[in-house]
Amino acid sequence: MDTTVYTSSSAVKKREHHSAPAAKKVNKLTIAKWVVAAALVIAFTVSTEVIKHPGLFLYVILAAGLIVLFHKEFSIKAFGKTYISGWKPWAWTAVCALLAFGAVQLKTYILWDLFFGKDPGLISLFLKENYFEEAFYAITMMVLLPVAENLFLRKGLLSGNNKALMVVFTIVSLVGSAILFAHGIPGIVYYVILAAPFTAVYLITKNVYITITAQIIISAYIYIPDIAYDIARMMLR
Repeated sequence: MDTTVYTSSSAVKKREHHSAPAAKKVNKLTIAKWVVAAALVIAFTVSTEVIKHPGLFLYVILAAGLIVLFHKEFSIKAFGKTYISGWKPWAWTAVCALLAFGAVQLKTYILWDLFFGKDPGLISLFLKENYFEEAFYAITMMVLLPVAENLFLRKGLLSGNNKALMVVFTIVSLVGSAILFAHGIPGIVYYVILAAPFTAVYLITKNVYITITAQIIISAYIYIPDIAYDIARMMLR
């Protein structure tokens, strides 16, 4: 009896001794991941401000980099399970998409009426007029960017339990979403409002697949008309 207890305690101490360096290593990797993610966003923001005609490659690098850094937060299997688990994920996706759709309708009012005469500061991409670039643009803006944004700015930032920090991180998440698309005050205000439904639904459900799906739907609604127009224009040249 005594021997068993002694052995058990030793085993626990041994595990604790070996797990301490592993925990430190994990913490260092986590810190490094966040530093690299922050550096990517800062580099993207500076580049889109400095480069006169920013290209699509900036968004590709940003989205791909964030997905690589936070890829462990995403699972195709879990994505599928979300939508076969019942009606609630479907309902929340619909609610999120409808709220975001309502936010999109405010774009003209916010950019041109509320801030009349001010530069909206939207990031405008320089695209080459060919079918390959249009296809790559569609994939990047409607799939890669929504996935990257949600893994980083929602699941990454908003998964803690500290309520005080959660308020701060929620603000950071909203502003972070906005500066991916705009640098001027009118544009930032609009994109903060657009990001609000996704952020709110994630905070309620803690399910990133719901917000990813809703954002892909809204991104398709925003970008497909312009892409279709560009393709039609190229076909008629």
